[in-house]
Amino acid sequence: MIEREANLCRLSGDATLDTVPGLLEKIRPLLREGVDTLDCAGVANVDSSALGFILACKREAEAGQRRLKLTGLPPSLLNLASLYGIADQL
Repeated sequence: MIEREANLCRLSGDATLDTVPGLLEKIRPLLREGVDTLDCAGVANVDSSALGFILACKREAEAGQRRLKLTGLPPSLLNLASLYGIADQL
């Protein structure tokens, strides 16, 4: 689920292969409208698709000349990012 407050979006629920396509569809327009912060504290379950989701969000923000700030990244997501060698990109 995605909830927007001004330029912040709060993510909750799962970020997995089953949910990421729908999340991307919902978040892309919000990023184009100026959302510059994703709060991931409410994200429960993740798989490698969550990394793809975050990187896609960052690219979308950069295309609009903005930098995307990430907060509340769950430890499981940070562990996956380290495993894949992309922790420095988050």
